[in-house]
Amino acid sequence: MGRGRQVKVQRVVTGVYWLPLGTVNAYIIEAEDGLILIDTGTPGSAPAIVEGIQAIGHSPSDLKTILLTHGHPDHVGGTAALKREVPHVKIYISEVDAPIVEKGQPQRPLTATPGFMNKLLFRLFIRETPIETFPIDGYLKANDTLSFAAGLQTIPAPGHSAGQFALLLPKQGGVMFAADAAANMMGLGWSIGHENFPQAKQDLIRLGKAEFDVACFGHGKPLRAKASQKFRATWS
Repeated sequence: MGRGRQVKVQRVVTGVYWLPLGTVNAYIIEAEDGLILIDTGTPGSAPAIVEGIQAIGHSPSDLKTILLTHGHPDHVGGTAALKREVPHVKIYISEVDAPIVEKGQPQRPLTATPGFMNKLLFRLFIRETPIETFPIDGYLKANDTLSFAAGLQTIPAPGHSAGQFALLLPKQGGVMFAADAAANMMGLGWSIGHENFPQAKQDLIRLGKAEFDVACFGHGKPLRAKASQKFRATWS
């Protein structure tokens, strides 16, 4: 596999790593039985992800599980190439978004979040991007504990995407992988687009009821302390 964009892997907490991939993020979790990857970035991101895995002292063959938070192309675009690189890896996504990645079904339309900056960023960054389709190995289900993936807990967050799940790692004081339920690009705030904006607020209130010290996002930097308190202060 050829070299991709330069990526600087950063440790978030022990055993959890942040991989910035341009404007979007992926995350690696070190579990007892192998590595878990949360999201795969845009098409073309696979080489950078492989480099990130190697940078933390692992081989690509250590990758056992890919969890896709939702089916948008900036979160699933590197999956097919990673599957070729690591044929044994198991891939999971919600049943709602599975047809997007398996059959190439068009993604459902998004609407810009209210506010001038959100609308500007929406026009600049939101577009249909074709992805290479790939098979999945199972569906993520609501309010489940993933015994095969470090005990991550699935929390529905359908406001941004009807098939979106946030993932809570109940270790290290709690690490919330919020996907695109929220963003932290210019401070903690909304994602720039949603399928259902009123639902998105309910999603964030629900996430804030959980206890987690750290929050990781699809876009923007992690919050490394008192993250659930900050969610509750922002959305209540």
